[in-house]
Amino acid sequence: MTTPAGRGVIHDIGFRPFTGKRQGTGAIAWSLYLTSLRHCFGLGRSGKSKVMPWLIAAVLLVPALVLAGLLLQLNKMSLSSQADLFGPLANYFGFPYWTQLLITVFAAAQAPVLFARDLRYRTIVLYFARPLSRTAYVLMRLAALTTALFAVIAIPLTIWYAAALSTKVDHSEHTKNYLAAIVGVAILAIVLATFSGMVSAITTRSGLAVTAVIVALMLTSGVVTSVQGAAYDSHHRGLGLTAALFNPFTVVAEFVSGAFHQPTPSASMPHPGTGWTIGYAVAIACWAFGSAYLLIRRTRKAASL
Repeated sequence: MTTPAGRGVIHDIGFRPFTGKRQGTGAIAWSLYLTSLRHCFGLGRSGKSKVMPWLIAAVLLVPALVLAGLLLQLNKMSLSSQADLFGPLANYFGFPYWTQLLITVFAAAQAPVLFARDLRYRTIVLYFARPLSRTAYVLMRLAALTTALFAVIAIPLTIWYAAALSTKVDHSEHTKNYLAAIVGVAILAIVLATFSGMVSAITTRSGLAVTAVIVALMLTSGVVTSVQGAAYDSHHRGLGLTAALFNPFTVVAEFVSGAFHQPTPSASMPHPGTGWTIGYAVAIACWAFGSAYLLIRRTRKAASL
């Protein structure tokens, strides 16, 4: 017996057809943002993926709690001790500058999760099977990483500020410094997210991306700090201001100091004038938009292969 050729059979194996309302591009982008934000903290991933982000978030709380404790003890100190501590205890944007190593490790560890793996394993093409543009994909990933970075820095700052409000310090000055610091933290989070995302997309290997981000940020920070220290000792103010352009932490710190009339996080960092403040704003835009542009180009190239 022979089977007739060209005949087929459709089998009903019980799959239910989708009869609901199909959501648009905005819903897809929002879902990608929420999923990416969860992944930044290891939610929805393996147990070991939760260790690093939550450990860094917990460690970042320690200096904030120490500063908050010092504020609560101010009334029990002598007037001279209060005068010595009041400046650092009101310098809120000094917090991300003093803890930049922890913040750098967080950004370096989470950026490859959002950018490197999709590119390396070619799963990125699956995202574009839906009506989601390459630019929207990158922006949602960046928004999630920026939100995560902002949260791990802003929450300790807020605890520190809340402790200040419960004491007899000048509340108006602390509020002004806190709000200026929050703006600076938002800017810093954007710059760190775009830069670490760009490095991760270029390397595509998670371990290499983590190392590259840490080395790039910490090496430039060390060089900038050394140059600024030498410039401070030799009274070359222009050299110290110029050196700050080459690291995200220092350029944002100088911008916040000049734009909001805040003290600098370090004595070796000169306070910028109006011209330098505008220059730092341009440099921040170059850091952020330049990195985002390279990241989008890398994503588009990978998706077209």
